[in-house]
Amino acid sequence: MRTVAPPAGLAGTIALAALSVSLALFVRYALVEPAAQAAACDPAPWQAGCVMRSLVIQAFLQQRIGWVALATAIVATLSRRRRIAGFALAAACAGMVLYSADSSAPAALLAALVLARPRHPPRSRAGRPAR
Repeated sequence: MRTVAPPAGLAGTIALAALSVSLALFVRYALVEPAAQAAACDPAPWQAGCVMRSLVIQAFLQQRIGWVALATAIVATLSRRRRIAGFALAAACAGMVLYSADSSAPAALLAALVLARPRHPPRSRAGRPAR
């Protein structure tokens, strides 16, 4: 009986997605949501201490981060590139944490489908690809 080994890049992809979620959670709860931060940045959102917060808010306004994740996932699906799918999954995970779940959830599913697909098509006994 033949066993199937997990893909070599799977651990790296999972680590990238976990890092993306961790960073997005930090940004959300340390920069975006605190009332004191919002009060300090409301008068001048582009001053030195508030630039990062303003950029993050711009990234999820109109679900921009989710649309980027979805576009990347579509490219990964059409090209069947696992590396692109890994980046799409990481962007989708961050988008789901940063208020862009409507477009990030389908992106995560498309990326997961690309990552779940076998690397090579199964071969028949004659050495030709199976149909």
